[in-house]
Formats: sequence, C-alpha cells, structure tokens
Amino acid sequence: MINIRKRGSAYQYQFEAEPIDGKRKQITKSGFKTKNEAYLAGMRAYKNYINGDIKEESQMNYEKYLDYWMKEYFEINFKYSTAKRYKESFEKIKNELGKYRLCDLTPYILNQALLKLYQKSPTKDSLKNYQKVIKSSLRDATNYFGFIKGNPAGDMQIPRVLTFESKKTVENIFIP
Repeated sequence: MINIRKRGSAYQYQFEAEPIDGKRKQITKSGFKTKNEAYLAGMRAYKNYINGDIKEESQMNYEKYLDYWMKEYFEINFKYSTAKRYKESFEKIKNELGKYRLCDLTPYILNQALLKLYQKSPTKDSLKNYQKVIKSSLRDATNYFGFIKGNPAGDMQIPRVLTFESKKTVENIFIP
C-alpha cells in the first residue's frame, strides 16, 4: 500500500518492501509538488518493485532495435557475409514488425508476421532467414542486452502451410 504525506511544501510517497535480515525496509521518495504527482510516481515505483524494473529500452520499437542490434552486437561478433545476409532480411521484417515495441511482442504477433512474410516470399530459404533474424535478435535482447525479460521467439517455428493456386491468390490452410 502506498502512503502519501506532506513534508514541508513537497509531497512524499512511501511503501513497504520485503524485510532484509528481519528488519523493515521502506521505499520513499519526496519532492513532488502535488499529492497526485506523488501518488502516480509511487504507483509506478511500486509496480516496478513488484514486477521488477522495466527498462526504458524495452519501450524501443523493434525497427530501431534491429539497427541497434546490428551495430552494437552482430557486426562485431559475426562475419561480414553473415551480417550482409541478415541485413537483406531487415527491410521486410521491419515492415511487418517495426511498429511494435520490444515489450509488446508476443509469440502470436511473431507467428502472424512470419505468415505474412511467407506470403510475400516464394522460397523457404528466405523464410528461414527471416526466422533466424527474429529469433536471434530477440534472444540477444533478452540474454545479452537484458532489454526484455522473456524471449517471445523462443519456440517460434516455420509454419507448415499448404497453398492452393498461385502465390498471388493464395488461400492458406494451416496444419497444426
């Protein structure tokens, strides 16, 4: 529970944290001009305390993250030819997933994007490249950078799809 109180001309929020070595622990912060500001800041702090800290980078959209990932991690740790092959997939992936924030990506969103990419690309090899880029970028966002807590692409698989007629008038039937 969050308590708000006035300290001089400013307001302060305060809430109880887990005891450390049997001693009470309180988290407080003051300096807010209004009672409502203190309450809202206290709610955010309490939520972060309960759920773990939310990093600002998790609010970054996937398009910006892909550029950051390529520059800060991939080009440094992998061969030029591999980086070039991954970069070729970026534009189409950015068109499908670029608008989503890292923290908003779910396995469902990723699978739907992979199905849309499948409809636009005729070869299974290009689909495998899309899957590799998505899986490895989100794996590194989780494990290497720590931007998100869980990897939504951990179990992502290439969809099994039967197509009838030509690719331009695709009617897909999904086989589980």
